[in-house]
Amino acid sequence: KIGAGFVSNIADLPDTSAGFKVKRSIYTGKAFANVNITTDKKILGIKKNAVELKEDGADASVEKFEPTISDADFAVKITSQDKATGEVLLPEAEIVVSGGRGMKGPENWGMIEELAKTLGAATGCSKPVSDIGWRPHHEHVGQTGVKVSPQLYVAIGISGAIQHLAGVNSSKNILVINKDAEAPFFSAADYGIVGDAFEVVPKLTAAIKAAQK
Repeated sequence: KIGAGFVSNIADLPDTSAGFKVKRSIYTGKAFANVNITTDKKILGIKKNAVELKEDGADASVEKFEPTISDADFAVKITSQDKATGEVLLPEAEIVVSGGRGMKGPENWGMIEELAKTLGAATGCSKPVSDIGWRPHHEHVGQTGVKVSPQLYVAIGISGAIQHLAGVNSSKNILVINKDAEAPFFSAADYGIVGDAFEVVPKLTAAIKAAQK
């Protein structure tokens, strides 16, 4: 609004010997950048304790400035509006239920969603599942997808590729359900069930519902 140059994280007093140069802290204090401010008005954000304050200083003149602001400057334009779905967001979920290619097709995903609904969980998937279009890409959990750190991560029909494990290794507890006892995911699991997901998951969902009554 006032056409001022602004620099934050300043680590020292400005150098006015040639222009108006300030030393700015970058890379979390590991390096410094020298910035030359060329505008007439300048706003400086100085780091705490970067400059020692002197008790006595020279008198400074105060210039009163009245900005010209209209109601239009505060106008809000709504460009889009989404209704809340009530679904648990994947990155913030306390419980995540994910499925892999062991689900055999998108038509079987209702089983994943039913378990997730029962647990109050978010749903996710492995990268191959999103790549072949069974599930949307925003549900892809892994190194190149969404990284999660829930209290409980349930992996159903997921073999456990390194890329997937990289996205879930911050989970407090991991439950793996897979009919392949040699699936790599079991080595990272806190709990494991070796069995056919199409038999295990419905029984698990029913047992949880019964316990919730």
